[in-house]
Amino acid sequence: MALPGEEVNELEQQELHDYKNVDDQPMANDLSIVVLLAAGSLTLVLLVVALRWWFSHPMLIFCDQGLFVHMAELLLEGKVPYVDMFDVNPPLAIYIQVLPVLLSRLFHMPIPLSFSIYVSLLEFLSCFIVLWILVAARRTGAVVLGVCALIGFAYFNQIQRLDFGQREHIFCITYAPFLLLRYLRWQGVKLGRWPSIAAGVLAGIGLALKPHFMLMATAPEIVWWLRTRQFKPFIAPEVLAAVAVIAVYLVHFIFLPAQELRAFFNFVVPIYKEGYEYYVTSPIFNMASFWRIDFLLLALASLLAIVLAQSSSLPLAICAFSFMSAVVFVLAGQAWSCHMIAVRMGNTMALAVEAALLYQLLPLKAIGLGRPKLTGMAVSVAAASVIGGGIYLNSVQVIDEEEMRCRQPYPLVQVGYPEWGMGSVDDMDGFVGSCLEHSSKGDSILFICASMAPGYPVLLQTERKPASRFLHGMMLPILSFIIDKPELDAKAKARFTGYKKQVIDWYTEDIEKNRPKLIYIQDNPMSWVFGDVDFINTRMANYKKIDEKGGISIYKRND
Repeated sequence: MALPGEEVNELEQQELHDYKNVDDQPMANDLSIVVLLAAGSLTLVLLVVALRWWFSHPMLIFCDQGLFVHMAELLLEGKVPYVDMFDVNPPLAIYIQVLPVLLSRLFHMPIPLSFSIYVSLLEFLSCFIVLWILVAARRTGAVVLGVCALIGFAYFNQIQRLDFGQREHIFCITYAPFLLLRYLRWQGVKLGRWPSIAAGVLAGIGLALKPHFMLMATAPEIVWWLRTRQFKPFIAPEVLAAVAVIAVYLVHFIFLPAQELRAFFNFVVPIYKEGYEYYVTSPIFNMASFWRIDFLLLALASLLAIVLAQSSSLPLAICAFSFMSAVVFVLAGQAWSCHMIAVRMGNTMALAVEAALLYQLLPLKAIGLGRPKLTGMAVSVAAASVIGGGIYLNSVQVIDEEEMRCRQPYPLVQVGYPEWGMGSVDDMDGFVGSCLEHSSKGDSILFICASMAPGYPVLLQTERKPASRFLHGMMLPILSFIIDKPELDAKAKARFTGYKKQVIDWYTEDIEKNRPKLIYIQDNPMSWVFGDVDFINTRMANYKKIDEKGGISIYKRND
């Protein structure tokens, strides 16, 4: 197997006469098929091991992901976003979660498990499209680099837990095939129309999730343009497909109900825009604390990409993507781990590719490994050893966790799914117990808290109904923060004060209408938020405090 930089014979050069810009040398054609098959097998094993982990945690879902899945469920019930259910994010975050809801209904499985299967299937689909794309590069050294990037991508997905299924994770899953396809496109490799369209459509969905994702995807294109100074690759099927998907999403706003558009653009967007600083933390803290390793790996990968730039443009382009993602993270000013996912994916893929490029620099001929087949064998053995060891360690971890789960089982019959056996106590939110004890399936409950947790995942794990159009209480502290800003002028202050009064009135209406069985109120910051509004005594006269846990007071309706 001839990696980039090795000499090729005249026949191989003639076969590659169309690939004028290929910066990776051709390899033996028979070995390229072996490489693709081996990569497909290893990728499949990595993803199956990850999926097995989620099957052993059928009730595990985190708060952000749980919110959007529940909003998709409410959407299918006829609820109107930003009218019957409030959040600060554009509606595509809801639309993409319709499939796991349908999957749950079709097979009568817990929604958290259907969500995990859904995201895992997206990972399988993405890797399949990558392999489909790499078939076009099977007679060039680019296939080796593409395979390494694919294995790095599969490993990145295998280790996702807290941010599994976040919009940033969905973006990475949908964008990876497009990234590798664009690499081949800029090399001049002839690509099939259908894999190009498939990658473009998938990428378009991911890019439309958040506007700054398009900025991140632009960085690799700039690298390749600077390298070739060509404009033709910009007019390609995958680009047109991605643009078409984004255009359809933008046009769809025209057909949304007027009430929904007014609520989003005249109420939600102004509040979120003015109160964005509520979430901001120190950039130095964000970079130097939790995510220090990610930035160090980015620096290492970028340094290697520059050193190896003459061998291949792929690591440099991936690092450009990672760097732009890091810039977005810093400018966003929040310490949320989901904002670092794209950086991690880029680091993992870049380092995997760079490992292959560094391998070719070894003095193989001096130790008798200079021939293509022996070189390919050495690469295969090394890759199998490293990846096999990782899979073994991950499997041991899964086994240990399953044993722990057996020592602390959670019968899923308690939440209406006896056919799915046992879950883990650790996967259930701490407020599930009080919810099951004091309410029944189908009852309405209300969480007035400053974040999506603990309302999510409790509402999903217990299948209770939300008692208010406000699925979480985040709107109230943001409005209070805006009103307390000293630089706010009198007119704006009166406007946002009116918004806050409206939110509290809507909460009151929802309590009177839906009569929630339980109300959970976060003492801090809600005691500050309500201020001189004696919400508990004046709006919850028929409720009695029954417990307090983790700074959250639990109130039960007096029947």
